[in-house]
Amino acid sequence: MFTSIKKLLATSLVAILAVSAIVPSASAAEHQFTDVNPSYDEAVSFFYEYELIKGTTTTTFGTDLNIKRGDAAVILANTLGLDVEGAPSAGFKDLNPRVKGAVDALADAGIISGVTKDTFGPDQLLSRGAMAKLMNLSFELEEYAEPTPFTDAVGVFTPHIEALYGSGITNGKTATTFGTNDPIKRGEFANLLYNTIMFSFYMPFAESAEILTPTTIEIKMEEAAPEQYSVTDLAEMFYIEAFFPNGSVKDLQFVGTSLSEDRTTLVVELSADSSLAGKKGKIEIDGMNELTFDFTAPVVETK
Repeated sequence: MFTSIKKLLATSLVAILAVSAIVPSASAAEHQFTDVNPSYDEAVSFFYEYELIKGTTTTTFGTDLNIKRGDAAVILANTLGLDVEGAPSAGFKDLNPRVKGAVDALADAGIISGVTKDTFGPDQLLSRGAMAKLMNLSFELEEYAEPTPFTDAVGVFTPHIEALYGSGITNGKTATTFGTNDPIKRGEFANLLYNTIMFSFYMPFAESAEILTPTTIEIKMEEAAPEQYSVTDLAEMFYIEAFFPNGSVKDLQFVGTSLSEDRTTLVVELSADSSLAGKKGKIEIDGMNELTFDFTAPVVETK
């Protein structure tokens, strides 16, 4: 799931995160919303920069307005990079064209469900309990679940609230209540989604890179990769593009990888279709680390 987010935003998001040490608002484009106070500014700036969220008007975000289920689905599906065009129909009869693709994609991913078998309720307000479910299922937070002190964390939302509580992503409305059935405001939703991304989305960054052969690229990461990520997981988190003199661009695919013992150096073996043999141009890794290459055969002069 997270790989799709990184691929979607590779040429801009990764560069900003690398420079700002995981604080996107330091470099992101400034929004024009007059109703966003400092508590929400970082999250709103993040989503505004990548056109994942819109305001209620050109100058207002609607920070204190309750968010509707349909609007939340659109924001979440876009953020996760889901296929909102080709997703199979979830069978809900009350979806308008603006939200249908997002709802269908989320339902297909097992993240969202309707209020009944054939109705989604896009204009109904999203509750804090339902919000917890969306975050937990989208970002797979189950392993962080802990018992909560909330007396209203009951019913179908219990495990989802426990996941958010255990991860420290959000707290209750009071020391003993989560506000499970209370509607969540647009500003709160933006903050929660942003905090969940920052908590969940590990991204390795390439400190340097070198093209070793036409089919192997070495990537030195800024820090050792966490043990829970396999060498394949790490390779898939890097977005490598080749640019050729004729103007064509190719996403390079790999067939093998290796990782150094200290988990800081990754070597990617390119597929035959992605081989650079007989070609010249440049590659970029996550929109950065530009490397030129020239594997064209030398011209032999004859007399």
